[in-house]
Amino acid sequence: MTATASLDTGIDKITPTTDRCAKFAADLERELASGEFVFPTSMQAAVKIRRALDEEDASTSTVARIINLEPLLSVKMLRMANSAFFNTSGSEVTDVHRALMRVGINNARILALAVIGDQMATATEFAPVWRLAEQLWRHTLDVASLAYAIALQLNGVSPDTALLAGMVHDIGQFFLLARVHAYPELLQEQDEMSEFILSWQKQVGQQVLKALGTPDLIVHALDEQENPSGVWPPNTLSDVIYLANSAAGTPNPFSTLSLEMQILQRQDAFAGVDREVVNHLLDEARVQRAAAMSMLTA
Repeated sequence: MTATASLDTGIDKITPTTDRCAKFAADLERELASGEFVFPTSMQAAVKIRRALDEEDASTSTVARIINLEPLLSVKMLRMANSAFFNTSGSEVTDVHRALMRVGINNARILALAVIGDQMATATEFAPVWRLAEQLWRHTLDVASLAYAIALQLNGVSPDTALLAGMVHDIGQFFLLARVHAYPELLQEQDEMSEFILSWQKQVGQQVLKALGTPDLIVHALDEQENPSGVWPPNTLSDVIYLANSAAGTPNPFSTLSLEMQILQRQDAFAGVDREVVNHLLDEARVQRAAAMSMLTA
């Protein structure tokens, strides 16, 4: 599949290999230009968030932790907190906890129930790709947990910001999966669908994040996540996300790398790093992930 850039619209255009992809591409370009999006990520997380927000006595920290499990809701929460109405100081927040502290639980509850309600309304349409979406969400959770664990060892990267960046690093894939139901013929061609999603994921993710007002720090880091500096300890958010992605135990369902290639990529990413340090990071990430999963199954 080939790609060509179009600077006059601000949206990269794909030259698809089939009529199926051509229609999908054209529809995507129109929707991306609109700038307002609703799409599911994990229905399991959506149901749990809705239940948690129905509890009037839920603490700020509890609400923040569970909102962090939903990529789209997380960035919409940041947009609310950084809006002119709430951001009277002009100081941008880049993590969910500080965003929640700024807008308050009641406003967060209203936003979350609206977003989750819209997502649950599309659950039937989402059903054909449910398994793919759940694996992608679990991969996302692995990356976010690792990003948080790695950032804890650093001075220049906020762990909470790294956590959020990890949760939204593949948001373009969630967006695309949520649209596939409208193209049933493409659903029958898994390889073609995967190739299409891989071709579009980065530009779609960037467009979605920008349209939702995601802080430039996160947007830029995710744009550069595939260009690591190779420095340890990492000193940029993009390096943290690259390392977290390389070490994630749950593979991205659209990855074209074999298991052997994934292992080599991890070894290369952490080359020169003390083995005990790597093991410590992985253990910390497992604790974070287990805590998140326990919230969903409680």
